[in-house]
Amino acid sequence: MKKIIFQFSFVLILLFLCNTIFAQNFLYKREVKGIKNSKQTEWYKLEIPIEVVEKTNTDFSDIRIFGVSDLDTLETPFLTRKIMQQAENKQVDFKVINSSKKGNDYFFTLEKEENNDESINLIKLNFQNTNFDWKIKLEGSQNQNEWFEVLDEYRIVSIKNDFTDYKFTNLVFPNSKYKYYRIKITDKSESQSDNNNPILSSANVFQQKTVDGNFQNIEIISQHVEVDKVKKQTVIDIELAHSAPIDFISLGVKNDFDYYRTIQFKYLLDSTQTEKGVIYNFVTLHTSTLSSIEKQNGKSDFFINSSTKSNHYQIIISNQDNQPLDIGNIEIKSYVNQLFTRVAPTDKNLTYFLMYGNERLQKPNYDIVRFESTIPNDIISLELESEQKIPQKEVEKVTPLFENSLWLWLLMGTIILVLTVFTFKMMKKQ
Repeated sequence: MKKIIFQFSFVLILLFLCNTIFAQNFLYKREVKGIKNSKQTEWYKLEIPIEVVEKTNTDFSDIRIFGVSDLDTLETPFLTRKIMQQAENKQVDFKVINSSKKGNDYFFTLEKEENNDESINLIKLNFQNTNFDWKIKLEGSQNQNEWFEVLDEYRIVSIKNDFTDYKFTNLVFPNSKYKYYRIKITDKSESQSDNNNPILSSANVFQQKTVDGNFQNIEIISQHVEVDKVKKQTVIDIELAHSAPIDFISLGVKNDFDYYRTIQFKYLLDSTQTEKGVIYNFVTLHTSTLSSIEKQNGKSDFFINSSTKSNHYQIIISNQDNQPLDIGNIEIKSYVNQLFTRVAPTDKNLTYFLMYGNERLQKPNYDIVRFESTIPNDIISLELESEQKIPQKEVEKVTPLFENSLWLWLLMGTIILVLTVFTFKMMKKQ
């Protein structure tokens, strides 16, 4: 009995070892250039190319860095970081000290509550009014006697009805440090009445600090625009050179007239071949508003921040009963992913490789992930050589021990007979 248990355990160990070896079957590798055999721990970084992102899991769980010598292979810990755009708003205390009207112009004056040198560049206006289209002039002053122009002909809009709820009332301008700010609203609408007077509920003032993200362009290999008159939509079909998550889309619109349209961004999940042709299944990634109010330099920018990889996308613009828009240039970008690695001192001359393309691997658990804040700012940048495919060993077909099921039944009958005889002997001894 002990012998049987030992043999069974041995088989389990072999199976475990086979699975472990299989888990290390990477499909691709790139030599890493720039790591030195130093006597002290060194930090390095490299940018992960879009060609590598395309062939890895979205969380990079299937990549590893190995240092290889003739006699040994060392796994090197690493962490990845996406360089995303971030905005931090620091509120600066202001209060509304004056509201007045002159003709068709309405004035609101803000005063900084504390004597400080903090500059501002963003004012968020909140009105009790729900539907308006106004032009703004923003001026700054230190003494309310001499005023200087900050913004002019700046448009703010609010639309609220059964179909739409849209608001654009943020004033964005270059940094300035005035003690007083005067907002002039010009109402040129035909239906002017006391009920339509601008009523300012609050004005929140901020110093907005933006850390720009680091993007890489994804090449568009085909772009087709089609107007569906039945569904009243403009459908833009886009195919990319690489299958990758998209984080940013810049959409050019050539029209000069005002527009406000719902816009959807979709990716291709799968397709099905039918008798009537191929049916494509697109899934919505992001829904937003395409508005002439927010267009700058002929472009509207959208941050998608997707983790889904695809090389086939659709942009759908709902036209309703309006004239279709004339679509211009489109840019699609992805955030740059950086890899940081910490190389321990070694006396061996190692050649380092980035290995990837093994979907069965789980994300590694390295200590350095918990100490990301200790990564120095000034570290050495690495370069990747061209991609090499790793030859895969063909799995040999194992011939079954018993190809005829009759032999299997005979074996099972023999085992049962032996166990029965053994059981009776044990009972007699007792």
